[in-house]
Amino acid sequence: MYIYISPKRENDKKEIHELSKTAEDYLEVMYVLEKTYGRIRIKDIADKLGVKPSSVIEYLKRLDSEGFVSYKPGSRAKLTDKGRRLAEKIYKRHVIIKEFLVLLGVPEDVADKDACYIEHGIHPITLEKVIEFIKRIKK
Repeated sequence: MYIYISPKRENDKKEIHELSKTAEDYLEVMYVLEKTYGRIRIKDIADKLGVKPSSVIEYLKRLDSEGFVSYKPGSRAKLTDKGRRLAEKIYKRHVIIKEFLVLLGVPEDVADKDACYIEHGIHPITLEKVIEFIKRIKK
């Protein structure tokens, strides 16, 4: 689970959001779709996540209410700046973990699936150590 701490607000307190694995998966998929195709379609999200389009619509409404996406029924979804920043961090975690697993000799397809699983629970300190390890190995 990823904890998102929003920038300071007028009352000088930080707003903390705990995102579920599902929310992280949605944001990551939307980020990859936007990066790859320049657009985010309901059908594409549903296909990538293996869910029904109606489920995607309901979840997008939730992410919209939390300020991570902009979505109005009948239109395409868009990541907000807040959602894009968070989705990029989630995606980078995935890429780093996958690269680490591949360096260990895990087949790429298995590493990708395992990275999806690990990325949701990895501690930031552990992730930093993985990054340091990858840098040392590549030298």
